[in-house]
Amino acid sequence: MAKLTLEIEDKKLKFFKDLIKHLSFVKITTSELDEDTDEQVRENIRTSVKELKEVLEGKTKSRPAKEFLKEL
Repeated sequence: MAKLTLEIEDKKLKFFKDLIKHLSFVKITTSELDEDTDEQVRENIRTSVKELKEVLEGKTKSRPAKEFLKEL
């Protein structure tokens, strides 16, 4: 079995996946790099804003940027 890596424009990805999923000889493996849905993006923003407010109000402590970047 061969593996093929493709680069597809974001706006065409859904169309391409819908097209090839109907081919019995193709197996689609999604990666963790798939983009979030609009709702996931909104929820991430809501959570971030809430966390920022808590830090600014002194309810939560922030952490140094270097520590955060080490996690990445």
